[in-house]
Amino acid sequence: MGFGWQGSVSIAFTALAFVVMAADWVGPDVTFTVLLAFLTAFDGQIVTVAKAAAGYGNTGLLTVIFLYWVAEGITQTGGLELIMNFVLGRSRSVHWALARSMFPVMCLSAFLNNTPCVTFMIPILISWGRRCGVPIKKLLIPLSYASVLGGTCTSIGTSTNLVIVGLQDARYTKAKQLDQAKFQIFDIAPYGVPYALWGFVFILLTQAFLLPGNSSRYAKDLLIAVRVLPSSSVAKKKLKDSGLLQQSGFSVSGIYRDGKYLSKPDPNWVLEPNDILYAAGEFDVVEFVGEEFGLGLVNADAETSAERPFTTGEESVFTPTGGAPYQKLVQATIAPTSDLIGRTVREVSWQGRFGLIPVAIQRGNGREDGRLNDVVLAAGDVLILDTTPFYDEEREDSKNNFAGKVRAVKDGAAKEFVVGVKVKKSSEVVNKTVSAAGLRGIPGLFVLSVDRADGSSVEASDYLYKIQPDDTIWIATDIGAVGFLAKFPGLELVQQEQVDKTGTSILYRHLVQAAVSHKGPIVGKTVRDVRFRTLYNAAVVAVHREGARVPLKVQDIVLQGGDVLLISCHTNWADEHRHDKSFVLLQPVPDSSPPKRSRMVIGVLLATGMVLTQIVGGLKSREYIHLWPAAVLTSALMLLTGCMNADQARKAIYWDVYLTIAAAFGVSAALEGTGVAASFANGIISIGKNLHSDGAALIAIYIATAMLSELLTNNAAGAIMYPIAAIAGDALKISPKETSVAIMLGASAGFINPFSYQCNLMVYAAGNYSVREFAIIGAPFQIWLMIVAGFILCYMKEWHQVWIVSWICTAGIVLLPALYFLLPTKVQLRIDAFFDRVAQTLNPKLIIERRNSIRRQASRTGSDGTGSSDSPRALGVPKVITA
Repeated sequence: MGFGWQGSVSIAFTALAFVVMAADWVGPDVTFTVLLAFLTAFDGQIVTVAKAAAGYGNTGLLTVIFLYWVAEGITQTGGLELIMNFVLGRSRSVHWALARSMFPVMCLSAFLNNTPCVTFMIPILISWGRRCGVPIKKLLIPLSYASVLGGTCTSIGTSTNLVIVGLQDARYTKAKQLDQAKFQIFDIAPYGVPYALWGFVFILLTQAFLLPGNSSRYAKDLLIAVRVLPSSSVAKKKLKDSGLLQQSGFSVSGIYRDGKYLSKPDPNWVLEPNDILYAAGEFDVVEFVGEEFGLGLVNADAETSAERPFTTGEESVFTPTGGAPYQKLVQATIAPTSDLIGRTVREVSWQGRFGLIPVAIQRGNGREDGRLNDVVLAAGDVLILDTTPFYDEEREDSKNNFAGKVRAVKDGAAKEFVVGVKVKKSSEVVNKTVSAAGLRGIPGLFVLSVDRADGSSVEASDYLYKIQPDDTIWIATDIGAVGFLAKFPGLELVQQEQVDKTGTSILYRHLVQAAVSHKGPIVGKTVRDVRFRTLYNAAVVAVHREGARVPLKVQDIVLQGGDVLLISCHTNWADEHRHDKSFVLLQPVPDSSPPKRSRMVIGVLLATGMVLTQIVGGLKSREYIHLWPAAVLTSALMLLTGCMNADQARKAIYWDVYLTIAAAFGVSAALEGTGVAASFANGIISIGKNLHSDGAALIAIYIATAMLSELLTNNAAGAIMYPIAAIAGDALKISPKETSVAIMLGASAGFINPFSYQCNLMVYAAGNYSVREFAIIGAPFQIWLMIVAGFILCYMKEWHQVWIVSWICTAGIVLLPALYFLLPTKVQLRIDAFFDRVAQTLNPKLIIERRNSIRRQASRTGSDGTGSSDSPRALGVPKVITA
């Protein structure tokens, strides 16, 4: 290679930085900043300080930063949430749910930066998915992908696009090639739109096979017991009419009644109160279905109690809602040397030995489904267990019997507030059940009861009650779900009148958690007696008390030391009362500012006006105003009109993104100045010349950028690759616009690694995905889009034909399933069952599990000569009947 020691140093330390970032040891913002400082330390022989610092003032980067302000202003008004809730409507299948959710997001993210777009869409899709009965995991990865795909349709759709636009402008303006410097807002659309459409098509066609169900990151395909509550909506109904058989990710493998276990029950079986159903599925799904249909979770202890007729005392093993309570669920795997192997679950003294109670066990492992207590334990079995006060992870017995680390799965004892919300007359929840309104199944949120306007009450167990105007819904919620509840359209806090009387402008209002001091002056008094609003100019919205659910009426609660108050107050309130003797801890609740709906129209119009300045300028090939000052002026108007406050604007900026992009600019300047970029560009030039095709060179640029995007962030990948691609493009006489398009598409193609893109990371956490689940859909998606990009880049001159074919194919694939719903229900169920079998047949994990199960069963048969995999101790209790 034709570069000296400067190039060698640049390559070596840049490669080291890639390793550090790929291993996630240090974030890209810090890594690139340190790398850039190091490269400037050679007296300007690698890169001068001036060139290294130039990236911090790049107009493309400044545009990215100030567009965060615009997005924050729109989000704070709640306008986009109302629009998206209207657009989403209702859906009857995963196919239509994806079509309804992905396409609007793609359109929206073409003009609004995809990161804030995903931020406000996550809670909307979670609630909407629950209302439609669609597994949340089927929606959140496509949400991230849709926001990325939509962002490739315009030059302002993603921060990466803006970065590349800025780099192109700076490069060719400096070279006095002004005709090549400008990249208009829709210059990428002829290529980005087909790219997005074919990505959309891939998700629709493969969702049944590649997208995960509504599961956690931990054990899947569990055997879980649930009890039909007396008030359940499925009681006295046939199994086929109950709605349980239509639930995705949930199947009934058996039913226990009157001392008998019925395996594979007939769909005509009539369910009775206190029946125990044995569900095969994933914990989150089963828990949601249980809440939806009135089924209580049954652990091993409760299952034992249910073997005898219920008496008054024995019913206490269930909570008032009918389920066995759990504190903190953990997952454990039976070790190969465990003395539990060969014993049934009922024969183990779980609480005495481990301080644990079995809740569920992973199916398979060479045995048929049965009752939880009758399962014969084997090496490798994965159990979900509840913890008791006597649980100690470091106990020697636990270490000897469980392989590896016992992992926490779910906390059932999280801090809980009881919040009352009143239903407005115009609310969309009116005349809907609690489930249909989207208020069931939301993580951290549980409906307790409904107080009707006439003074009567409806318990949460009444699953058929339809909400009416002026009803008060009492909800138990953890702090994470409070923000969702505060922004739910058509609901307002019961304490809203008290909140309004504080006089605090909605612009500066948020929530704070305040822990009551044990020796404070408000202990032993009610909120009303304290005259809390008058004394503190704040309103108590809810109260949490450890180990107890406090009464619903906030004003009449007698405060105790250790109570945690949820307070609506001014943003400065926590600082002003930091040393107040009434409280020992004050903690603001993130993202708890109420939506400024009265400013919704203003916010949307201002953002639309900003986008129109770029659209009109692009159509007339004239820049009336650069997007950077346009974004700043739009944000200023949003501040003046009360769409957001200054603190919210400051916090909206992702400074790690700024530092990453700016430093990456400097590193790319170092690679270009030392000749490293030119050396790598020669490889791309050789590909183009050897294949006599500009398209081949552009494909090489796309693939190299996409691979780099999986290792780094999308912005860093674009900044590093741009000088390399630009040199190659100039040598091959490729238009700078076409070169930039290849980099823009490639830099956004971070689909396999959830940590490679900010949008991926947000849905990864919200959906509780595993890295493997991302890779299963992301790897084939990446390959598919490489093929699509190859065609698009090779036929850039024929983009009109590519557009027509893409739109026609997309329309056909989206609309063709509409014919499915014209078929009779029985035929639909048969088709669904067929595709479920196909999906299971093609699932590599299930194929391996089936083979291992057959091998284990054959091994056991050979060793005991019985030809059966069941232990004698598991037989006879209870009697098993096959329908």
